[in-house]
Amino acid sequence: MRRWLWLAQSAPVATQASAPDVAAATGKSVKGSGYTFIAPTGWAEPKDAEAQQGIDTFVADMTDTDGFADNVNVLLSPAGEVTPERVETQGVKELRDAGTTDVTTRDRTTIAGSESAHLSAIFPHDTGQYQVDQFYVTHDKQTYIMTFSFSTTVSEADRDALCSSVLQTWAWA
Repeated sequence: MRRWLWLAQSAPVATQASAPDVAAATGKSVKGSGYTFIAPTGWAEPKDAEAQQGIDTFVADMTDTDGFADNVNVLLSPAGEVTPERVETQGVKELRDAGTTDVTTRDRTTIAGSESAHLSAIFPHDTGQYQVDQFYVTHDKQTYIMTFSFSTTVSEADRDALCSSVLQTWAWA
């Protein structure tokens, strides 16, 4: 089961970090509620995916063979707009309270002109654990929580490259 942060609104911030320099994803175009992004090649919406409440879009690596299909999902924060500071304080606590380990606040990044907090953590799973990288992009007073989930065998460098390749394709529809 995936868990996401339901953070309250707070004041805006002004710091910024940049994402790694990698090529943009070139797979399937994904359209959500007010946004689009390009998934990595080979990723698609699983035909047998069970819809989880609150998920706006979901795609997974349909070619993955290690027992955990790396994936990305987006949901709209029910709290509306959430600032990076709020994510980096309350979000870390919420992830720990949800039973995650190795919760880390990573460098902020800019996604489609909006500053985004970046948290990573290890989640327990029925068959072991999985790694998540969460990004919080805000537009028109709505925060979109983009959660990338990976096998724990995927290196941080490979996670960062894949996340960056998708995040740079994010656009407002």
